[in-house]
Amino acid sequence: MDVLTVKNLSVSFYRQSGEIEAVKNVSFSLRAGEILVIMGDTGCGKSVLCKSIVKLLPDIAKVKTGQIFFQGKEITDYSEKEMQKLRGNSFSMVFQNPMTALNPCMSVGEQIAEAVRLRQPGISRKDLKSRVTELMELVGLDRPGERAGQYPIHFSGGMAQRCVIAIALAAKPSVLFADEPTTSLDAGVQEQILELLLELRRKLGMAVILITHNPYVAAKMADRAALMRGGEIYRIGDAEEIFEKIIHNNHP
Repeated sequence: MDVLTVKNLSVSFYRQSGEIEAVKNVSFSLRAGEILVIMGDTGCGKSVLCKSIVKLLPDIAKVKTGQIFFQGKEITDYSEKEMQKLRGNSFSMVFQNPMTALNPCMSVGEQIAEAVRLRQPGISRKDLKSRVTELMELVGLDRPGERAGQYPIHFSGGMAQRCVIAIALAAKPSVLFADEPTTSLDAGVQEQILELLLELRRKLGMAVILITHNPYVAAKMADRAALMRGGEIYRIGDAEEIFEKIIHNNHP
């Protein structure tokens, strides 16, 4: 079953110098519980594509054409209020730099709790504390009682990214968008975060759209892969088939 379907989506940025076509006539589907990796060089339109789906584009950007369906229902023309409900309950995003995603003036426990309260406004204090602990344990943060009172400055890059993922999971999302989630991390920590995402997919059954320009990350994570260039998806299919073609083309 497809949880997300995008048909003929085109997105442009409008500047004083003129129109810049960022995404051009893109179509793809995402199956429930699968990891779709969108791979391509920097500036090819990967992030713009995902931000256009969840309507987090800047004011100078506009969806020109296309349709977006979530669980069979068209959401292309949803208002910001309607999208807030979707982003709160069905879509979540993890960005590449956890230190810019976290508020330096709030403890990580407060930030995770805030995400939980947005989804469960009437939650009791006791249940909220329990849910924060549950989320921290889910993403592999030890000593959650102690860690919850600490601030982002006390966390390494990998630990901070685990906090960001915990915030994203507060919504129990059907679809997690992960935009280069390991780019700012060293190789060892990158491996840990990738393994965490695979484990969370298995435990929670959520679908994941993972953006990367790293062939290793793509090969490790993908059930299916979509290759982007110049705003277009020029190849999409089962990961094994896609990567075999890449290897064959690079080594005739």
